[in-house]
Amino acid sequence: MGLFDIFKEKPTTLGAFHGMDLREWNDGYKSDDKSIIKFVNSKLKSISHENFLNFLKKRESYRKFVDQEANEIMNKISVTEPEGMSSIGLTKLGFAFYKRSFLNCSEDENMAGFRIVDTDVTYEKKEGVKFEKSKTLIIISVHNNQKWWGERINYEKEMRTIGFQFVDLDKTEYEFLKIFEEGLSQNNLKLNDTWNNFVSQGYKELFDTEKRKAYPINRFQSYLAFEE
Repeated sequence: MGLFDIFKEKPTTLGAFHGMDLREWNDGYKSDDKSIIKFVNSKLKSISHENFLNFLKKRESYRKFVDQEANEIMNKISVTEPEGMSSIGLTKLGFAFYKRSFLNCSEDENMAGFRIVDTDVTYEKKEGVKFEKSKTLIIISVHNNQKWWGERINYEKEMRTIGFQFVDLDKTEYEFLKIFEEGLSQNNLKLNDTWNNFVSQGYKELFDTEKRKAYPINRFQSYLAFEE
């Protein structure tokens, strides 16, 4: 670190990132990081930074993430949806708010956003996919693991893991959480309190039930995201 680096202002947003779906290497239980690293480094050796981002945009289940300040405390991360066949069976997030204080803190703490949204599809382990109207809690986690990836992949800017967890709510779960539904989606003076209350009460109590101890989430997606 240079002498003047200590006077630089810390970034307040992530900016724009382009996401590569990791389903080829991540089954929800373990991730084949060695193969991910080998695949990406091989691509980066043969094409430019700009062409690599264009390559990502053509991959199945591509998403773009754009992070902006929402207010003095919270940030808003907007998410594009996969197109074509990749969109079937997915519940749309659109955006979520997270606390800026978690940006670039320790690797043990992630930036987390939450929304309760309408869905046309649900999934249960025993029953499989159902196309029906319901409610889903979507959790987006942006990991502060840019240093780990940067030490292993020869990309000129930052990389982070971004994960989605889809919790398809039954009627009892939704009745319990619906008091947070509107507040988690609105950028107003109550947003920070709503986020805090959801984490300390709604989230904690939902995942402390016997059902969610045995079957925490219904669906997931995992991305390696590359800074624009």
